[in-house]
Amino acid sequence: MGGIQIGTSGWDYPEWVGRVYPRHGVSDRLRYYARLFPVVEVNSTFYHLPPPSVAASWVRRTPPGFRFAAKFPRTITHELRLLGAEEELRRFLDVLAPIRAVGKLAAALLQLPPSLGFDPSTVRAFYAALPRDLPVAVEFRERSWLAPASFDLLREFGLAYVVVDEPLLPVRLEVTAPFAYVRWHGHGAPLWYDYPYSDAELAEWVPRLRALAEHATVTYGFFNNHFRGDAAINGQHLADALGVSPRPRSRLG
Repeated sequence: MGGIQIGTSGWDYPEWVGRVYPRHGVSDRLRYYARLFPVVEVNSTFYHLPPPSVAASWVRRTPPGFRFAAKFPRTITHELRLLGAEEELRRFLDVLAPIRAVGKLAAALLQLPPSLGFDPSTVRAFYAALPRDLPVAVEFRERSWLAPASFDLLREFGLAYVVVDEPLLPVRLEVTAPFAYVRWHGHGAPLWYDYPYSDAELAEWVPRLRALAEHATVTYGFFNNHFRGDAAINGQHLADALGVSPRPRSRLG
């Protein structure tokens, strides 16, 4: 059975002060976050690619063994829709280079737009353009991607299916790469992410994650319900239930 690492989608949320970060504030939220979790998902790369020097600073501010997942930019997924994205992909890889160089990259997250249907030829061409040594996790957001041909392409190229907990798609436990990847979005209304998971809901995920871990070298899981710091609270409670909480670390309540 491979290891399980739990984290959150992002770390720099002002509303986390007082519940996740000390009320008096901290000078470096990423450094503090790395005391709580072993891995984090970088959402900011989806909206705007920072200079590679910023990614290098993330590396310096986190301990050995800490891992980053980083979201593909929306120019690739939502604007170009996987077509003609060679230059944008090169820029994204440049940003990832400092993280990859020291072995701190967990995965690059390809979150597809909900308006994009599955087209085998487009998908094959895009997957083929990715570096074969780049760990990539693919999050489907439209049901046509759940076709067998889509999963076959993930397995062919060694890309991870993102297991999602969200209102519109089913929970489907699939391991299509050496690693597994899970995202919890929540079930809030009108905003999915405005949702605290109950302890009973988290308990349902313990056997699911252990089942994934039986077929993966490592399983990464990220809570995206960031309102009020719920992601961090839920993440730590689930890590405790799994017996994988990093130590030493601060208790969240």
